[in-house]
Amino acid sequence: MTNLYLLPDGMRRYSKENGVSLEQGYQAMSDKLVEFAGWAREEGFDALYVATNSAENFNRPEAAVTTFLDAFEDVARRWYADCDFAFSGTLELLPERYRATLEELQAASAKTSGFTLHFIYGMSLSREIIGIFNKLNGKIPELTEDILLEHAYLPAQVDYVIRPGGHTRLSNFYPLMSPFAELHFCDALFPAMTRADFDAALKDLRARDRRYGNYPTA
Repeated sequence: MTNLYLLPDGMRRYSKENGVSLEQGYQAMSDKLVEFAGWAREEGFDALYVATNSAENFNRPEAAVTTFLDAFEDVARRWYADCDFAFSGTLELLPERYRATLEELQAASAKTSGFTLHFIYGMSLSREIIGIFNKLNGKIPELTEDILLEHAYLPAQVDYVIRPGGHTRLSNFYPLMSPFAELHFCDALFPAMTRADFDAALKDLRARDRRYGNYPTA
């Protein structure tokens, strides 16, 4: 079984190109993410990790922050009954009213569904590392890979990364648990992403020779 890490991008550009409000652009994102999670499940992924926003995104105007938080909460509400819903990240940046709702949805989600939908809020590699250090400093004799994995934002190493939106960079969305992740970038703005775009991404990713630092087998 493999997992998939998604960076949904392009909502503001989608809104401008289609002459709709930012709220409508994020509602289109919400609808697409509900659909995308279904695609991932159909393709046999056991987990879909979604980078909802970076730590820096919380510096945007309050109305913009509320817009993207409401949109992702909407996805969680529409999916929690059919998945093992979880969330993590730089949670001190997440307003308490959203955190409380997400905790309720997490507790009520379908833990035995065989499919995990996991949101990461406030992505920041430096904050993730600093947070782990501060949490464990003086409490363990030494840091091991198992302990690191236990306290990282994601509970498993990432297999595949998809970033739509036309940017060929991860910005501050790089997860600590992705040393051997395969990356795919596509031009489609996420709200406009099609199943054909998704299938093309998987065809590319699954064709990679994943050697994890070893010599080729042939």
